[in-house]
Amino acid sequence: MPDYKTPLGILRLLIVIAILVTIVLTQFFVGTFSPNWIFLSGSAMIVVLALVNFVDKKDDANWSRFTLFMFIAMLVCFIADLLMAGAFYIIPGESLINGVLFFALGHMVYMLALRNRSPLLLRSESPKLITRNLMIWIVGLAVVFILFFFTLLNPAEMVISIGLLGYGIFLTSSLVFSITKRFDGFPQLFSVCLILGFLLFFISDYILGYKILRDSSFLSGIEAVGVTYLLGQMMIHLSPMFGTEST
Repeated sequence: MPDYKTPLGILRLLIVIAILVTIVLTQFFVGTFSPNWIFLSGSAMIVVLALVNFVDKKDDANWSRFTLFMFIAMLVCFIADLLMAGAFYIIPGESLINGVLFFALGHMVYMLALRNRSPLLLRSESPKLITRNLMIWIVGLAVVFILFFFTLLNPAEMVISIGLLGYGIFLTSSLVFSITKRFDGFPQLFSVCLILGFLLFFISDYILGYKILRDSSFLSGIEAVGVTYLLGQMMIHLSPMFGTEST
């Protein structure tokens, strides 16, 4: 288990507690602030958590690259959060487009983190293992297309619909990359944190997509998007704590 008695271990624990408190507080201040700075502070704390992970693993040849990419990905996602909240703009007045583009970039970096780290490269790239991972990816993309065409597609908002579908492919690919690690002999808690984290991330963005394209009142008054997002990102960035456990 992770050592919570070291300075970094204590700091990590305090950050996690602060994130959980932020998630609770978000529920009491629904619609009170615009942008929701309580939610954004939770996202910022996850950036700090990711930075702590990098500092903790930077001298570990197997994990330094992974934690660096994970930190960069979370930093990009935090910028996306600020853009989605309208805290500032890159394309003037287009908070949704700005946010989606940066989130897509964030997931590209997440995929680099999950791929470009020697322990995550399959030790034996046999056709069987390659085929298995490819099939998981195909199934994941098929689920996305089915969900999109039957539950999200809005012909009256075709440009936004296609844009969100493209983003959904990046999001699902990150989830699939995390799922494949469950079968590659990595520590159980490491892979479980990754999978649950990206799954919650997917649920958060699916809810948001449904609200944008189909029903703006869906789960109205409940910060379901923010809660699942913060919990998901927190789980993703808790995974490095368990990565060096013996398998």
